[in-house]
Amino acid sequence: MGERETEILGQEVRPPAKLQHKLQTLPQSPGVYLMKDAAGHVIYVGKALNLRNRVRSYFLAGDDGRALYRALVSRIADFDYVVTNTEKEALILENNFLKQFKPKYNIRLTDDKSYICLAIDMTEPYPQVQLPTGKQRAEISKLQKERATKNGVIYFGPYTSSREARETIRLLNRVFALRKCKIGARRKRACLHHQMGTQCGYCAGMEQDAYRKMLDHVILVLNGKYDEVLEALTTQMKQEAAQQHFERAAHTRDRIRAIRRTFERQMITSIHSPDRDIFGYHRGPGAVEIVVMFVRNGKLGDFASFTFGLLHMNAEEVVTSFLKQFYGQQRYIPREVLIPVQTEEAVPLASYLSDIKGRKVDVICPKRGEKKRLIELAVRNAENSFRTKISRQESNERLLEILKLKLKLHNLPERIECFDISNIQGRLAVGAVVTFDRAMPNKARYRRFKIRTVTQSDDFAMMREVLVRHLTRIMKNGQLPNLLMVDGGKGQLSQATQVLAEMRITTVDVIGLAKTRLRARPGQSEKVKISERIFIPGRTSPIVLPEESPELHLLQRVRDEAHRFAITYHKELRKKHLIADPLAGIPKVGSARRAALLDHFGHVGKVRDATLDEIAAVRGISKQTARTIRDHLHRQETREQPPTASSDNSAGVAAAAEGTATERNRL
Repeated sequence: MGERETEILGQEVRPPAKLQHKLQTLPQSPGVYLMKDAAGHVIYVGKALNLRNRVRSYFLAGDDGRALYRALVSRIADFDYVVTNTEKEALILENNFLKQFKPKYNIRLTDDKSYICLAIDMTEPYPQVQLPTGKQRAEISKLQKERATKNGVIYFGPYTSSREARETIRLLNRVFALRKCKIGARRKRACLHHQMGTQCGYCAGMEQDAYRKMLDHVILVLNGKYDEVLEALTTQMKQEAAQQHFERAAHTRDRIRAIRRTFERQMITSIHSPDRDIFGYHRGPGAVEIVVMFVRNGKLGDFASFTFGLLHMNAEEVVTSFLKQFYGQQRYIPREVLIPVQTEEAVPLASYLSDIKGRKVDVICPKRGEKKRLIELAVRNAENSFRTKISRQESNERLLEILKLKLKLHNLPERIECFDISNIQGRLAVGAVVTFDRAMPNKARYRRFKIRTVTQSDDFAMMREVLVRHLTRIMKNGQLPNLLMVDGGKGQLSQATQVLAEMRITTVDVIGLAKTRLRARPGQSEKVKISERIFIPGRTSPIVLPEESPELHLLQRVRDEAHRFAITYHKELRKKHLIADPLAGIPKVGSARRAALLDHFGHVGKVRDATLDEIAAVRGISKQTARTIRDHLHRQETREQPPTASSDNSAGVAAAAEGTATERNRL
């Protein structure tokens, strides 16, 4: 403990001279204060009902039982403050400052799960259930209701992930004959969904009245009122059977079974309970875990967990700071918020949430009864979630230690970066790099590249370009990986080692992972066997790990993720290239002339094959314009031809082929 921190534990901490005048002139009013370090960075943001008492408490009788003081006060070099009219205004301003400055000693909610819901536009003749647009989501954040209606659009939610919302849409489409295609699309037959046997009420010729009646059942399901739907469908089935419409009755019976099987899976907490969020808190070694359980329409539908590496904040500070950020991100606000610790922030927070929702919201720390039992359930879930994550983390650490030992690496591969190239004979070439931190993917560090300098089919040169561009960028931030891996054998590995040597990077291990086809010996049943081989600089023979070893599985997972990321980007570019209008970009050929050409010839292929006179015969196309169109399309066709190996790169291609043949013969 430093000299400054030792003073804090005494009766009084004398602030720096330049702060003494500020402390004496602090107002006794609500507001927000910002603590700064010697470099002027905001390291802590706090809210106070009385700014003078609150800020001065950091320098008087330092040890108030909060570990935050010992960690923070020794680093305070200056502070600023903003006066507000009420404590609720201070709470809102504090939340804005937290987003703006991201201070080191405040809890930071980086797992930003925004408000996600489903929408039904009742103004359409055959409404669909769909995810709302960005503009509609902005409206939802203002409405903040479980079932909100705006301009004829009904919203349902919330859902904690888009995956859950899309899964709900998929299930509804499977159970009900909802429209799945565009209205008014020019087609001579039913949509593909209907042809494949998937119900589509619009293509099946369902009347609007019948469709709306079915949609009422969908709305009841989204509101969790399954019993009402089942009762209505059961009555309908009996009526259809009594009228001897047995085929319709069978369809209704199947729908009843599907609803029971699909949607009645949630655990009921209390039939008459309001919507509520239940928070659980668990502190473990080195981190804290917060779990949120979402109760909607009396049912426990989902939960989310958050982990924070905080040692200097007590339970009240963690939960309070978390709540202020959690509900400041366009989230659905329930009628009740149950929290596991008592806090003085409960009253202003409840007032703040009530203003956003437009109706009363209670923030409660229950002491007994059903709500107390729900809090205990959330706390147990937080503890279990923390143990699961810690167990996974410890397992990954052991795995990395074994990998270091078996590959004889200099560093523990806590951060692995893998590079891959994807192209078709040199065309639309792209590169990708993925990052795994402690054996888990870190998608925030994924990067993809368009190959700029290599025009021929040369994977080695492409790999070199991507390595140089990526390493040059990350060297500025000092965030080099512990292990650099390339998808390939000796050729790709040599490019990586050369780049590292040229850039004078000596602290990074590098390996290559390649699949090798091994031919079976005479008499063996298997003809070809694929083996994974790990190439290391300075070693003539590759390392072969057992196929079932977790270390090999980790490397394969990293390599496969890099390949997936690269091929996905390549497919995106290829799709854009394929659907691009070949007539676009021709000088003096606008939308009207393009439409005239297509109406006359039918498609672009016939335009490309047409003679100069045939193109000029189109209305609005002159002889000169026809020549421009023909030349442009012919040049485009030439560019689309697969490139052949030129004399410039024939040596590199031959060397690569020779190296591959040598390796195959040696194996």
